[in-house]
Amino acid sequence: MYVISNRILVRSLSSIVSIHNKQWRPKSGSVCVANHTTPVDVVMLSMDNCYSLIGQRHGGFLGIFQRALARASPHIWFERSEARDRHAVAKRLKEHVSNPENPPILIFPEGTCINNTSVMQFKKGSFEVGSVIYPVAIKYDPRFGDAFWNSSKVLM
Repeated sequence: MYVISNRILVRSLSSIVSIHNKQWRPKSGSVCVANHTTPVDVVMLSMDNCYSLIGQRHGGFLGIFQRALARASPHIWFERSEARDRHAVAKRLKEHVSNPENPPILIFPEGTCINNTSVMQFKKGSFEVGSVIYPVAIKYDPRFGDAFWNSSKVLM
């Protein structure tokens, strides 16, 4: 149902998604790392595979959506401002990937959105979980609009 819902969302946005090298699609108990441009990245990637998500807790509509997702499958939400949350997130991430019943977890490890022109150096914490890592590169065609979401300018 998760994949079907995301395919409907992608089609409602009139998006064309090209997925290359499908044989390298992430499997259960693994980590998928991707660059991050906009919250829509999750929808675009999830139209092909079911993922658990890890990310900052949000308010507003995104927060309502996160709480609904948390009831459906094992996602990891955290508060960036709390230092003790980092250790708890790392522990929960290791627990998640050690369970083969869990879907692969999708991480945007640079911790911020970028402007669709480059990929930032990823933070190392995502790679210390002791699991297989599947890298993903997302690129939006600028002819169809600017996908960049400036989270520091958007009030939550």
